[in-house]
Amino acid sequence: GIAIQNARLYASLEQKVAQYERLKDFNENIVESINIGVLAVDLADRIESWHSQMEVMYALPRWQALTRPLAEVFPGEFVEEFYRVRQNPGIHNLYKFRVNTPTGETRVVNIAITPLVTKKFHVIGRLIIMDDITERVELETQLSQSDKLSSIGLLAAGVAHEVNTPLAVISSYAQMLSKQLQADSQKSSVLEKITRQTFRASEIVNNLLNFSRTSGTEFTEVDVNKVIADTLALLEHQFKTSKVRVQDELAEHLPLIQGNTGRLQQVFLNLFLNAKDAMPNGGTLRIASSNGEGVNVVICDTGTGIAQENIQRIYDPFFTTKTAPREGQSRGTGLGLSVTYGIIQEHAGKIRVESRPGEGTTFYLDFPLSRKAVNV
Repeated sequence: GIAIQNARLYASLEQKVAQYERLKDFNENIVESINIGVLAVDLADRIESWHSQMEVMYALPRWQALTRPLAEVFPGEFVEEFYRVRQNPGIHNLYKFRVNTPTGETRVVNIAITPLVTKKFHVIGRLIIMDDITERVELETQLSQSDKLSSIGLLAAGVAHEVNTPLAVISSYAQMLSKQLQADSQKSSVLEKITRQTFRASEIVNNLLNFSRTSGTEFTEVDVNKVIADTLALLEHQFKTSKVRVQDELAEHLPLIQGNTGRLQQVFLNLFLNAKDAMPNGGTLRIASSNGEGVNVVICDTGTGIAQENIQRIYDPFFTTKTAPREGQSRGTGLGLSVTYGIIQEHAGKIRVESRPGEGTTFYLDFPLSRKAVNV
């Protein structure tokens, strides 16, 4: 009788263990199927669980994360925030928090930190949930930028047309008076300043018109390498006098893109001149083109760089970091990169920037291939 009872108990125990294992696997599969990062730490802040999505998002394998202190795995900003809220009884949320991964990539995540409790409500650690919203934030930024450019473009067109006529009149009269008063050097000098400033204002007006010109552009098949080479030829003298060395790394046999040569030349002109201005003591301007999914162009300078707090604003109309121009150099209207952004949008392309203050700036431009090039 006892042997039979033991056998039944053993069979029942085996059945319960099997059920437990199935339930455990089922629960783990549910967690692993969630498209967000999940990790858990114990009361000593050591990582005890590292969800597969965390491996993808944070670019760190599970075996390298488990049992390590949180402070060894995550950057200081996040760890400080975690320490600040870990004793809170409820859920603490961090929205659009920027986390730098071990590979150097920055991810934008929404984070929830909550106590990890047993069935009897004993706290045994902390559960951290990370939702990667990097692509969503980038799309929101692009949409916001496009809306901003569209609205200001309409305003800019109206202002530019209204200002152009009286500006031309002022310039004409100033030049006429300057010729009549050549003998009076003092008055002639004042009139020259007026004329110079009207030309400056005219440049701003032309930039406004270019900024607002977002449609009606005729597109043909364009060789990007030729546009770059022609633009460099225009600036050859300026680069020499500014002691800027051009490093040409243009790929051979680059496929054609669908675009407008004049508008694309304006893009490269703006970016090359910005690079020159960022290297007041000279430097190197590297220009590379390649054929990936489309035509890719990299423009890299060894200049002063852009402060991180300004990176998000460089495409905003009228925003400029040129505060102390040298003689013969204008301060800048703050429209060059706005115009550049708009033109690249016209070409269904993409532009992004990386910069380190004191080291330099790199712009990455991507253009889709023309239909004929794709078919070939």
